[in-house]
Amino acid sequence: MNEPIERAAAELADEPSVLVCAGSGLSAESGVPTFRGDDGMFRDPDIARLTHVQTFASDRKEMMRWYQERREKLDTLQPNPGHLALIELCRTGDYTIATQNVDHLLEAAADEVGYRPPIHHLHGSLLVVRCHKCGNAFEDLSLDLVKLPTCERCGGPLRPGVVWFGESLPADALQKSAEAAERADVCIVVGTSGLVHPAASLPQIADQRGATLIEINPNPTELSDICDIVIRGKSGEVLPALAEKIV
Repeated sequence: MNEPIERAAAELADEPSVLVCAGSGLSAESGVPTFRGDDGMFRDPDIARLTHVQTFASDRKEMMRWYQERREKLDTLQPNPGHLALIELCRTGDYTIATQNVDHLLEAAADEVGYRPPIHHLHGSLLVVRCHKCGNAFEDLSLDLVKLPTCERCGGPLRPGVVWFGESLPADALQKSAEAAERADVCIVVGTSGLVHPAASLPQIADQRGATLIEINPNPTELSDICDIVIRGKSGEVLPALAEKIV
């Protein structure tokens, strides 16, 4: 693993413009289940059903119970060494993070380090509640979604501020991430399977623009073949080793 880390460190040494594409593997070492890994949540058909927008109309109560359990766990989660090392790396160049994670552990790591790079949540956030009807959104972990609350503005049903299957990604987050991909000198792909589009298209955009692609993942992914540097290992081990050579 040392040789690819040395090559990656050389690419990141001179304050480059960097896009980081982060997936659930980044948070796995904090106790957050991955989505599509060997033990990923999506392998459970019941959970897969609870992540589709159509279920909100047919089984809202069950859906909100599952998401409320996940929201209540947010306060128990802590950033792992991978999160902290990634934020430290962000100090050394023009970094933008496009994350598929909905847990806000990157923000917690940024608060701990004392530096916050641009972080775009492509799949939304569990911290946020929004109206399914009018889109009114706000941060509130104290709200119990199991009680099926309604919007104060329009009376519509409130829901977690995440992106479900069958829905479009937040336009602003996707646009800013794509712009970062187009100007990137380096793209780090960490903890993502590369299966979920349009998030998986961001490394491809960076690749087409001539960026060096660095993959950090214990397993081969759909993006491995286009990556210039592949580091096989857990992000909680690889990112600290990489940061140690640069920070």
